[in-house]
Amino acid sequence: MQHRAVLVCILCVLAVLLTFGITTTLLKKEEPAPSVSEPAEGPAAPGEDLSGHYQIDNASTALLTETADAGTDYLNDTLFLGDSNTVRLYNNGLISLQQFCAKEGIGTQVALNEGIVTFKKDSNHYTIPQAVAMMKPRRVVMTFGTNDTGMEVPDFIAHYTALIQAIQQSYPYTDIIVNTVPPVPADHSNYPHMDQAKIDDFNMALLDLCEQLGVRFLNSAEALKGSDGYGIADYYTSGDIHLKSAGLKAVLNYLRTHALQTEDRRPDTNNIPTRTMEYVSNPSSAVAAPSSEAVSSSESQAESASSSESSSSESTGASSSSSTGGGLSDWWTSWLG
Repeated sequence: MQHRAVLVCILCVLAVLLTFGITTTLLKKEEPAPSVSEPAEGPAAPGEDLSGHYQIDNASTALLTETADAGTDYLNDTLFLGDSNTVRLYNNGLISLQQFCAKEGIGTQVALNEGIVTFKKDSNHYTIPQAVAMMKPRRVVMTFGTNDTGMEVPDFIAHYTALIQAIQQSYPYTDIIVNTVPPVPADHSNYPHMDQAKIDDFNMALLDLCEQLGVRFLNSAEALKGSDGYGIADYYTSGDIHLKSAGLKAVLNYLRTHALQTEDRRPDTNNIPTRTMEYVSNPSSAVAAPSSEAVSSSESQAESASSSESSSSESTGASSSSSTGGGLSDWWTSWLG
C-alpha cells in the first residue's frame, strides 16, 4: 500500500508539471510579439527608379495645359518669384532685374516675412508680397521649395498657402502661377540629403493646393525630368541641384507653351519703381534661410563650390540685362527661331 501511495504521488507531481509546461508553452504562442516602430523612410537610394512615383492629375482645373507659344511679351509681363534657380534666370541674362524678386537659399516661410527687395531712391526693404503690389505685374510665377525639403509636406503646404494668400491680399489683380519645385538629377552628390521622392510629393500636394486656392499650376517638372524620374543630367552641373542655362531655357520655353491667357485686371501700371539689387547676386553662393528647415551649413558650403558656369560670362549677362529690359524680345526670337 505504501508503495502504491508513493507511486500515485509521483504520478500526480508529474501530471502537474506536464500540465504547467503545456500551459506555459501555449500562452507564449498566443502572446503578441512586441511592437517595433518602423524606421522613417529615408531619401530615395541613388539610382532608384522613380519613374512611377510622380502622378499628376491631368484633368485638374488648376493644371496649365499645352498652348501655342505665347511669345516674348508673355515673359516680359511676368514677375518671377523664388530662390536661387530664379536668380539664375537673371544671372544668365534670360530676364531683366525688373522681372524678378528672388534670393538664394530662401524658403517659403522666410519669403513671407523677410525684406529682400529694394528700389531706387528708397531705403526700405520690402517683402515679396509687398514688392508685388508695388511692381504691379500681369502675372507672377512662383518657384519655391528646394530649400524647404527638410519640412514635412503639410508644413510646406501651410507655408506656401500663407505666401500665396499674402500676395493675393497685397495685390489681387495679378494672376498667380505656382511652378513645380525643380527636380534634382540622379547624381546630386553635393547635396546627398535631397530627396527626389519628397520633391515629387511636394509637387503633387502643390497641385491640390492650387485647386483649393483658385490659382494655376505649371508642371515644368515634366520638361526637366528624364525617364528615371530624376532631372535630366545635361540641365545641371555635375553633382549639383541647380539648373544650368539649358535647363533654365527649358523652363521658360515650357512656360511660354503652357500659357495662362486671361484678361488684364490691373487698374493701372503707373508709378512702378525701379528695382535694385540689395546684394551682389551669385547663384553659386547660397544665402541660408534660417527659418527654412532644409538649408544646412553643409548645403551652403557645397553650393559655394558647385557651379563653374556661374562665372564672369554670367555676370556680364546679368549686367547687360539689368541695365535695360530691351533686347530680350530680340534675344528670345533669335534663340527660339
